[in-house]
Amino acid sequence: MAPLVPVFPTEALPERVNVVYKGWKEKRRKGPQVDLEKCELREMLQYSCNPPQEGVPSPGVVVCKPVLRLFRRCAGGLTIETTSWETLQNEQRKDGGASGGKTTGVKKA
Repeated sequence: MAPLVPVFPTEALPERVNVVYKGWKEKRRKGPQVDLEKCELREMLQYSCNPPQEGVPSPGVVVCKPVLRLFRRCAGGLTIETTSWETLQNEQRKDGGASGGKTTGVKKA
């Protein structure tokens, strides 16, 4: 059975990325604090075939839709999926009028 994974809100990701678990104990990650904003933004395109919200297709028909996933690759090879965090950041930028919600400098994984 896989170990339990703590659940936390998207807004807490920048703080939670600096926490590791040893057994059931929470510890700070060794080394300098990780700043997600400074980590390299990467993307990966996956496909979801016959997504349940689309209903049941005709026999023999396979319908696939792209699903974009975003990651941040930090020093030491630490890679964190940030798809929901990036979305939240872009929404906050739009509300604040900063960069208009555009993500730049994305590299494909």
